[in-house]
Amino acid sequence: MSGHNLHNALLRPPIIQILRAQGFHSTRPSVLETLSDLTGRYLMILASATASHAANAHPEDPVPVLEDVYQALLDAGALRPQLREWEEDWAGEEDLRGLDSLIGWITGPAHREIRRIAGFVPSEGDMVDPDAIEKEDFLTSLKKKHSKTGEESRYAGTVLGKNGEEHPIVLEGGLPSIREWSAQVRAKAPTSPVVSETSGVSSAPSHLSDDDRMEG
Repeated sequence: MSGHNLHNALLRPPIIQILRAQGFHSTRPSVLETLSDLTGRYLMILASATASHAANAHPEDPVPVLEDVYQALLDAGALRPQLREWEEDWAGEEDLRGLDSLIGWITGPAHREIRRIAGFVPSEGDMVDPDAIEKEDFLTSLKKKHSKTGEESRYAGTVLGKNGEEHPIVLEGGLPSIREWSAQVRAKAPTSPVVSETSGVSSAPSHLSDDDRMEG
């Protein structure tokens, strides 16, 4: 599965859950694919903008921080309403209405309903262990749901699991590396014979007669 198809496949479940939380109970596959593609593009825009701000703001340590994410959200138009920088300077205070609106949505009933549909918030009447709530993220829960053994060994070395342990690959003949194999091949290759300039082979064209060669 290519990276694009894998990412879209991972985006489909949360998008379906968001649609369910908003009251939609069915949709066409083409609509779901379009929403997955748009969501993926939007996340790429946020990630690219965050990386750019990190590289420009602190190039000595370009690891993104919260301020870089905040600037990327501003670039993408996720924080609205929002005054421009010169308007904030003129007013003498920072405009936090867009940030407050985003935090209000995250802590509000709309986001809580999405989390309930996703299984992170218990519904009314559900019997759950309070200690087990919110200990696993969405991807971990999804992998356990689709794993017959409940282990993550099948995902080792993939983008969904931990990095696999590196093991040396022994080439045919027992050589430990491609470099040594290449050196061995070169050593065994026959050398082409070098024709001496003092050899008795004539350089005259073959179509000339013996008399013409003598006269030359």
